[in-house]
Amino acid sequence: MDRVGTMTSIGSLFTGYGGLDMAVRMALDPDARIAWTSDVEPGPCKLAQVRWPGVPNLGDITQVDWETVEPVDIICGGSPCQDLSLAGKRAGMASGTRSGLWESMFEAIKTLRPRLVVWENVKGALTSGAFSLVESEKGQLGNRAAGPLLRAAGRVVGDLASIGYDSQWCVVRASDVGAPHQRERLFIVGHPAGEPWQLRELAAAGEATLGRALGESSRSDRAPGALIPTPQATNATASSAGYGANLHEVARGMETGVFGAYGQAIARWERVLGRPAPAPTVPSTREGGRSRLSTRFVEWVMGLPEGHVTGEDLGLTREQQLRLLGNGVVPQQGAAAIYQLTTFALKEAA
Repeated sequence: MDRVGTMTSIGSLFTGYGGLDMAVRMALDPDARIAWTSDVEPGPCKLAQVRWPGVPNLGDITQVDWETVEPVDIICGGSPCQDLSLAGKRAGMASGTRSGLWESMFEAIKTLRPRLVVWENVKGALTSGAFSLVESEKGQLGNRAAGPLLRAAGRVVGDLASIGYDSQWCVVRASDVGAPHQRERLFIVGHPAGEPWQLRELAAAGEATLGRALGESSRSDRAPGALIPTPQATNATASSAGYGANLHEVARGMETGVFGAYGQAIARWERVLGRPAPAPTVPSTREGGRSRLSTRFVEWVMGLPEGHVTGEDLGLTREQQLRLLGNGVVPQQGAAAIYQLTTFALKEAA
């Protein structure tokens, strides 16, 4: 499947609002085509119908017959992170957990054999445990009872290696590319061993696209000041148990538009995105009620095009918008990681 010189195709799993798909195009090929998506939640499904009309949504990833699915150049996805997050229950990557859906993504990779795999998840994947058929019980491998156990990130890399894929990985924060919040994430890319995806013709274009997307300000301004809390899906219910500061409360403290201690970080992201920050709050829908977090502000914080999630054409509820935004990846953050890792893979193979 040599796609050099033809339109690159992307298969999107756990699609959400498509942030990882945007990252791939931003880093490698702005003209890449979304061949299919996969999500089951009502919010993402509504968004997919409008943002990618005519593109099939494969639905429940555990029920897909991959032999019948169009092969693609790139498969990307961030399998659910609840069981890997430091703020979650830390159940790990095992069958029966949400994070265990990596197994279904792996089935897609084994069958379709893409040129490039991109997996994104919380940093907790580096420390959270995992299940593998190679080690069906803890401690079976190794010669020391107190030795390290299999971790989620190791499971992903090991599974890819078992079908002949090399991998590279790194951790990138959203603030590394200029965003006003941390959102630290792990990125793993994989490609057939000894055959890194043919990026040589696309690398220069990718670098130019990435440069335009990030802007020089994100690289030169290394003192962003105080960072706002990272958006989380829990913002949909105004709860932040286990996740630190509540973005709702912080937003109410920025209502004047001056942004206080967060002013420098907000200004830097304004320069990177090329548009001003929306007001952080909107009036309450209840008479006499307190103002509430603006979904347009969260969308801006996540580096998305205006209206991509909050547009009236989608018909999403406020809760659906906030859940989508809280579960997504900052495209510029993902692009920086993908470009860095695929470029490194090419250098290794040179």
